[in-house]
Amino acid sequence: MAYADLLDELKPEEIPLQQIYLDPNNPRFTGANWNYVSDNDITLPDVQETTRLKLVREFGVDKLRMNMEVNGFLPIDRIVLREVAESVYVVLEGNRRICAAKMVSEVTPQGENVDGRVLESLRVIPCLVYTGGSADASWIIQGLRHITGLVDWSSFNKAKLLVEQMENEDLSLTEVGKRFGLTPHGAGQWMRGYFAFKQAKERSDFLREVDERVYPYLQELFSRSSVKVREWLEWDERDREFKNPLNFNEFIGWFYPRPEADEGQANLEILGDWEKRVLKRQDDIRQVAYLMSESPKFFEAFRRDLDLERAYTAAIAARQEETLRDRFDPVDQVFSSIRECTKALENLPFKMLRNPDQKGQLHEALKPLESAIKAIRDALQ
Repeated sequence: MAYADLLDELKPEEIPLQQIYLDPNNPRFTGANWNYVSDNDITLPDVQETTRLKLVREFGVDKLRMNMEVNGFLPIDRIVLREVAESVYVVLEGNRRICAAKMVSEVTPQGENVDGRVLESLRVIPCLVYTGGSADASWIIQGLRHITGLVDWSSFNKAKLLVEQMENEDLSLTEVGKRFGLTPHGAGQWMRGYFAFKQAKERSDFLREVDERVYPYLQELFSRSSVKVREWLEWDERDREFKNPLNFNEFIGWFYPRPEADEGQANLEILGDWEKRVLKRQDDIRQVAYLMSESPKFFEAFRRDLDLERAYTAAIAARQEETLRDRFDPVDQVFSSIRECTKALENLPFKMLRNPDQKGQLHEALKPLESAIKAIRDALQ
């Protein structure tokens, strides 16, 4: 769906609040374990209550409700709806505002009366009703508004949107990138990271542990700075998967390290702990790539000890020492020392020559220097 097509399929209307239902398939919280809710079930009380509770607990709706109790519904950005049955609408964009509006009552939780003008502003909501037939309308409309960061989504949901649009409409990376304000390379990172996540979630040794928190790290694998790690995992562009399962499981294990099993404890009972992950930041993958390309010895040390900071610091120190050795030229050092010695003798303090003790010390100090010079001159003849 192109943006111009979308504009033609949005019809301005005023819809009573009681005919508007929250969207349980909201892209913001449809994670990897999300179960799709059909149009027939959207209006069910338990579905609506579950959606409301999620919005209140995880998306700050209660603060929005308190603001709305004072200021009423401000139609700065119109709500976007889709009709699912006659005079029954589900929210495509504006779930938080509709949720807050439905939570406002005549009396606040503090026992204060809500102004009648506020209640009147919530009775009928200015909306745009989507009249098209795309099943992905909610993803597209919210994506156009939020994927570049107005109200940030999780990285996983951004990637999910991109991949679904590419597959459903046979879009290229350039086309899908233009749709959401991304370069083809950026869109490719989201897409490839999504398939890497699916592989970790569905075909790794950490099926029970893998969650959306690891997605940004998998996306980072496809940055220009992580080529060596990607090669180590043997990424296959055609099949969109890593072909080295041993290395891939080792990599995923860095995010979910498992403790040693106690005697008599089944391995199935042991779960990896995200909070103890070896790679704390996305940029740590670049450090791993550096070890792989510049210091394989310290990469093996990292694999053995799982201490990235120590291995990386040691590799940097070793590289600096090597650089200093390469820069040191003994011939240049000889000439530099001769120049320094000559300069020191030329600038000899006159008072030294008048002091008997210092004259004697200088005489003795010059003897080995004279012998060294004579030996070198003899060798040069």
